Amino acid sequence: MTIDTYLWRSARLFPTFPAVVDARRSLSYAEFADEVRRLAAVLQSTGLRAGDRVAVLAKNRWEYAALYYAAARVDAVVVPLNWRLSVPELRWILTDAAPTMVVAEAGYARNLDPVRQEIPGVRHWVALDQAPAGWDQLDQLMSASTPLDDAPKARAPEAVHAPLVQIYTSGTTGRPKGAVLTHANLAAAIAALLSDFDLRPGEDRFLQVTPLFHVGGALMVMTCAATCTTLRLLTEFEPMPAARCLAQEPVTHTLMVPAMLRWLFAEPGVDQLKFAHLRFVAYGAAPMPVALLEQAMARLQCRFFQGYGLSETAGLLTILRPEDHVLDGSPRALARLASAGREMLGTHIRVVDPEGQDVPVGAVGEVVARGPCVSPGYWNLPEASIEANRDGWFWTGDLGTLDDERYLTIVDRVKDMIVLGGENIYPREIELALASHPAVTDCAVIGIPHELWGEEVLAYVTLAEGAAFEPRVLIAHCRQSLARYKCPTKVELLTAIPRNAAGKIEKAKLREPYWAGQKKRV
Repeated sequence: MTIDTYLWRSARLFPTFPAVVDARRSLSYAEFADEVRRLAAVLQSTGLRAGDRVAVLAKNRWEYAALYYAAARVDAVVVPLNWRLSVPELRWILTDAAPTMVVAEAGYARNLDPVRQEIPGVRHWVALDQAPAGWDQLDQLMSASTPLDDAPKARAPEAVHAPLVQIYTSGTTGRPKGAVLTHANLAAAIAALLSDFDLRPGEDRFLQVTPLFHVGGALMVMTCAATCTTLRLLTEFEPMPAARCLAQEPVTHTLMVPAMLRWLFAEPGVDQLKFAHLRFVAYGAAPMPVALLEQAMARLQCRFFQGYGLSETAGLLTILRPEDHVLDGSPRALARLASAGREMLGTHIRVVDPEGQDVPVGAVGEVVARGPCVSPGYWNLPEASIEANRDGWFWTGDLGTLDDERYLTIVDRVKDMIVLGGENIYPREIELALASHPAVTDCAVIGIPHELWGEEVLAYVTLAEGAAFEPRVLIAHCRQSLARYKCPTKVELLTAIPRNAAGKIEKAKLREPYWAGQKKRV
């Protein structure tokens, strides 16, 4: 089954039940399916062919969810774009992805307008709101279109292995890579979720506050349709609006990154609210401090679920199931709460040394995995695809341990990725930005602990002789080419960046003063 068949099934079984609710519209399953067919007709009328890319730059809204299904209906591929990225970053991704169509909210459309001529291959620029000059407006295109037939077309069995989503994930080279996910990859992740997610068809409501450009957001759009439940969209996460939605609406499930839970509990007045309908909280995308998890379990009094994975694995490899979330204070229970759980359905993981040999129980090694959720590779990067998938195993770049019951604990990263509030940040691209400043002669970027965000970005720099040390100037320089969340919040001056005999930066030495005494280095 391709992903769009989930929606058609739910529309037949629960036509009047709310499918998607956002700030502007509440659409039943029958209405949502009709809008998807209309949107699919728009895509088809523009001449999109199987495999063509449709890039999307928007915050959470019903049209975004509809685009995933409309693209699936016409065999196109959705390229979700991070709206926090700078225009130069977006231009690079759009050039690499070579989409046939770009769909953007009006504000982002205006930001992209000056660089449209620099992005070859885009035939259709479509705005979701008031269209700037030279852009089409989506609602007008949909109003003029005739919906496609009610029943999805028959497909060959191999259609499930066709790409549906291409998510860009940064790499250590500083350039993003487009991880391709097929219908089969996403269906495998959905099947694993459904074994533990406790969604009741025609009854439950899922609050989606993480961005739909993340793999987790895309996965929840599809999981809700697969289970005939309501997808309640907030434009983005803000603590009090999210808390009010949980308290005032019949929300039964939600997904948050750890930083969101911390912000939620820190918000004045939230402790006065009652979340009577909430039964289930999923979390992931960043390490969850045990103390915060214990606070959340005590405060929300519902079931909890953790998913660990990467964009390249459709967001899931292991699951810490609700029954593993026990607050009895025992060492065993605490170890479980600190872990990422065990393999999801159909997936196998190992912890290996650099030669690919299994390390002993409890020893640290790189996490490798295989299973139906693993991406077939990166867009237009055959060498990187081969490097990531060696000998039939996907090498995650995460360091972890397996205990004697196969609970995985992530302890560090082989690469130097920083996780800030659920967003992945790669030091190399920040180092490239810093190195372009005329005063900087050398630099190194690391993540250091931050109570609210999990990690924050610290840059070490050496300066040219006579240059003034002005941290604010260097941070502002980074912001010219990078998204604000990627830029350093702290800058420290060194006389020399420590390097080993091979010339590589000894980041372990730079990290040690900040991470000493921490059980996890992420």
